[in-house]
Amino acid sequence: MSFAPQVVLFDADSPRAAALYERLRQRGIASELRGISPEPEPAADLAVIAVAPEAAAARSAELEKLLQQLVERRVPTVVCGDAPELRAAGGPLVEWVHPGVSLDEVAGKVGTLARYAPLLKGLERELQHLHRLGEQLNRHFGEIDQEMRLAGRLQHDFLPRELPQVPPYRFEVFYRPASWVSGDMYDAFRIDEHHVGLFVADAMGHGVAAGLLTMFLRQALVAKRVAGSAYTIVRPAEALENLHQCLLRQHLPNSQFVTAAYGILDTRTAELTFARAGHPYPLHVHAGGRIAEIRSGGSLLGLADVPAEFEEARVRLAPSEKVVLYTDGIEDVLVVPSGQRADGPTFTTQLVQWATLSAADFLHAVAEHLDRREGSLHPADDITLLVLEAGPGQ
Repeated sequence: MSFAPQVVLFDADSPRAAALYERLRQRGIASELRGISPEPEPAADLAVIAVAPEAAAARSAELEKLLQQLVERRVPTVVCGDAPELRAAGGPLVEWVHPGVSLDEVAGKVGTLARYAPLLKGLERELQHLHRLGEQLNRHFGEIDQEMRLAGRLQHDFLPRELPQVPPYRFEVFYRPASWVSGDMYDAFRIDEHHVGLFVADAMGHGVAAGLLTMFLRQALVAKRVAGSAYTIVRPAEALENLHQCLLRQHLPNSQFVTAAYGILDTRTAELTFARAGHPYPLHVHAGGRIAEIRSGGSLLGLADVPAEFEEARVRLAPSEKVVLYTDGIEDVLVVPSGQRADGPTFTTQLVQWATLSAADFLHAVAEHLDRREGSLHPADDITLLVLEAGPGQ
């Protein structure tokens, strides 16, 4: 069923109004001829105002009110006549026609607008619908933003408020989430008087699901087993195996996996025992600046189809040496991709330059480098660096 637009011709004392009305009727367009009155104007899909120059000045208040009503209702309007007083009250849907234009040309313009009136009405309804939808989306996104902020604060509470003080060893951390909720998790904690645990994990992604998973991991990490008044320290490989089994019991989708590295420092012997689960290799930075990866095999956590195998590696720290644990969000800053190495360097130029810095200065240099990079305000991934440094007087 076709839509017949309601066309109203308003006669503002124009000698051409009656003739124009007849031309429009002959074309099957005009629906009603009215004068200008202070009463509420009828609903119209298209309006034509025929105005004489003398009437435009004498009845300017009435005409301005009429035109304002039509503009507010977003009714396409054709003003026929010289009416400069009305220009200020016009809008994007008002067409101004010079009084010298022939009636046939005016009727043609009105006929064209009449054909497009149904489309304009439909677009108007769509715009109103989109406006309401936009308001709903704004409210929805506002609620999501508040929830993400709350989740970010909750996750932050799971991170250590301060790192352990175990002279002559120092612990420093650089942590920069990509969004409110991070897929990275780190911790450095005392296991007993002579052992300190270092843990870094990276869940796939950096949204709420990844953040919840990292919080679960930290709570599920078992560093020692207590039996009465005695306890046994859980080796790093066994601790990662336990985490893997915990994740499997949650029946997570195969697309949700975690990488992790866990080490235990014996402060009496300066020996660090490490195990990793698909995580970037920790870096052993010697006092003179030489760098080596602490390599050990280890499968991803949480994948049921992948055999769980976790190897341990040991390194003894000499005075002024460092161990750097990091997540893949900053891997490109530290390590040259394997496909680009050939016989070239394994580590980036900037890492070699930073190698002899203290742990605090090292992380400061990393932060400055990241801040200078393009897109630093919107990082693509979460970034975590956890550094253990042996003091010079060890």
